[in-house]
Amino acid sequence: MRMEQMCLNRLFDGVYVFAGPTNVGVVAIENCGAFEIYFIDTGETAEYAQKILGECERVFKNFCVKAIIATHGHADHVGGNSYLVEKIGCQVWATQKEKAIIETPEIPSAISAGGFPLPEFHSPYHRAKISFVDRVISGGEKISLGAGFEAEFVPLPGHYLEMVGVLIKCPNGKSAFFAGDGIFGREMLGRYWMPFLYDVKQFKLSLERIGATEASVCVPSHGEVYEEIAELVEFNLLSTISNEKSLERILQKPRTWEEVLKEFADENEIPLRLSQYTLVGSTIRSYLSYLYAEGRIKWRFENNFMLWYAVQNAAD
Repeated sequence: MRMEQMCLNRLFDGVYVFAGPTNVGVVAIENCGAFEIYFIDTGETAEYAQKILGECERVFKNFCVKAIIATHGHADHVGGNSYLVEKIGCQVWATQKEKAIIETPEIPSAISAGGFPLPEFHSPYHRAKISFVDRVISGGEKISLGAGFEAEFVPLPGHYLEMVGVLIKCPNGKSAFFAGDGIFGREMLGRYWMPFLYDVKQFKLSLERIGATEASVCVPSHGEVYEEIAELVEFNLLSTISNEKSLERILQKPRTWEEVLKEFADENEIPLRLSQYTLVGSTIRSYLSYLYAEGRIKWRFENNFMLWYAVQNAAD
């Protein structure tokens, strides 16, 4: 389902998507001629949040924002939080681990860099302004939003520590599943065959959970709205398994992780710049941890280098 960019797209009564680089869910519940609104994520900057708020003013006129529901703490999902909290005083909801990220925005770039990040990562794209979480939510929890609308928080770890998808169930029987970065749209995977992952095993399990979640539509944070999700689940799984196989092939000879990164980037025609070097490099380290835990690769030290290698083709 194609969406008009940088404006509110109506999915069905009470449920909208502000489509852009990061899709933002908007649940608008009418109450005595006014609307109570819940945002699902807020985009990457204050300017992005301003545009969302402006669209709500255009479409709903009389409304109040009750809460921001954060799928996870990456800056492109919570970068508008502080602006909205300061301007309209709404609450922020998040899981316990993502609360720690949102309230300590230095953590994501430190995780990616594997240490104190370079100054280039002290930018709004990598580091959101602090916003404080008012309500801790849990995977599997269900909350009534009023007037027959319900939010169910579906645990989707893998892309990040304790990410959740938000399943909005409507009184008309329809439902919208805002899946965060638990699944990536075809266009994004075409551009970034190896998207950022923190835990490969959990990401694959979350794909299964997305496939098993019944909803009228599924909304990835980056991509179009899907009425049928099974093929996209398979495409994401194919991407993940393909990357595993590619890394095992590279490790037919012992390699340092940085040599693995270079060969993977060369094979996939990825022109490494600082951001790609950090994010793809961090993800490759996550893949190496996963493949090692699965018993498919090993590591050893040689001349003070940590070398990774495929189990069946190199001796300890």
